[in-house]
Amino acid sequence: MSEIDGESAGGGADAAPRISVIVPTYNRAEDLRLTLESLCAQTLPVDRYEVVVADDGSRDETRSVVESFAGRLRCKYHFQKDLGAQAGPVRDNGVTRVRNAGARLATAPLLVFLDCATLAGPDLLAAHLRAHTPPAVPGRAVAGYVYGYPPRKTDDPDYRCPPGLAEAVRTLTPQQVADRYRDEPGFRDPRHGEFEKVGFDLRNRIFPEELFWSSNCSVPAADFWAVGGFDEDFRGWGLDDVDLGYRLVRNGTAIHLSLDAWAIESPHERDGAVNLAGFHRNARSFFDKYQFAEPPLELGWLVMQSPGGPALATLETLNRQVADWTHQCAGLTVAAELAHAFEPIAPDERVAVFGAGAVVPAVTQSCVLADFDRQVVDRLLADGAGARHDVRHNLGIQTALPDKAVDTVVITSRLDGLWSAFGSAILAEAHRIGTRVSVLTANRRHG
Repeated sequence: MSEIDGESAGGGADAAPRISVIVPTYNRAEDLRLTLESLCAQTLPVDRYEVVVADDGSRDETRSVVESFAGRLRCKYHFQKDLGAQAGPVRDNGVTRVRNAGARLATAPLLVFLDCATLAGPDLLAAHLRAHTPPAVPGRAVAGYVYGYPPRKTDDPDYRCPPGLAEAVRTLTPQQVADRYRDEPGFRDPRHGEFEKVGFDLRNRIFPEELFWSSNCSVPAADFWAVGGFDEDFRGWGLDDVDLGYRLVRNGTAIHLSLDAWAIESPHERDGAVNLAGFHRNARSFFDKYQFAEPPLELGWLVMQSPGGPALATLETLNRQVADWTHQCAGLTVAAELAHAFEPIAPDERVAVFGAGAVVPAVTQSCVLADFDRQVVDRLLADGAGARHDVRHNLGIQTALPDKAVDTVVITSRLDGLWSAFGSAILAEAHRIGTRVSVLTANRRHG
């Protein structure tokens, strides 16, 4: 049954769909037509999936386009008022809100999110379904490959949009376009290099959420709603999908990659300034939301502040540095140096320790105990340190503590192996939250 606003609009199959495809859109009727045409040409039988077009207040022919596919697709249409137009001269779109609305109309156990103007490869839905079907391990979200997505290195001639791509996606099938341009560097998914580094297995990546993009992805409906769907506080472009991935992973859903579930992003105009503004606004919301709850978030914030802006390779490289040092200093306790450091500190002072280690000396002060090793933090909590102290999984780059929250910050030698990379950032944070800073190591007696 194809439906428009929940009412029959023709069509036919009675079988329950296995996949619900959610396509958000706004005033892009012709781009939407291309996307729906590609969904008509799937290898998966049409009675196995439904398409939910979630319209964020379009004023063009979007509804008519959806209606024109009655009988070819099992299609539903959701329309919501364009609230973005009320946000000022720059439209602050509600893509998270409209995606969630589309997902609420979905009836299948598996949700596939596909952007408008993204053309599905012929095996996209079958590949997403295979990735979630036994013997596939349950509890996974799948990132699909996206050809033609606008590259970030627009100043690099090797990464520019291939000539003729815009015309090709309108005159050729997705398979023909992929066959023609697959070897062009500018046509590859901009995540390709990062996929390649981990052997195209995202389980080998420390922070796979960074590569989970809603332009082409799938997640079981139960897992999606278990974490609340997309966070509708995110407005405009960017990071709402990474935020979803972050919550999924912490709820036990692993992120996998499917090269077979590929799609092509059709070239179209973008307002780079508006997108960048939305990205930075959402980044602030993202980091505020999680209060820098672990080192990858601290490092993400550091990358965001870099003069060149965020880059996919940078965050994983920094995460790998921390992971390597964590392995090297496993078992290193700093109880003796902490006991010495606490001798001149008055019993009523507030103290924060960066690199606390798993063995903390008996002290009268109630402390913030931060360490970058999750196992160390877990051991501190298991040993009861959380009853007297504020135990945190932090490196010390960002702690979310207020300015001058403590009297003294103690930085231990557990941070020695990370000092060349992050020392200045850690010191800056220590001086922000503390009145005094004590750095405990033979080769950097300063603070």
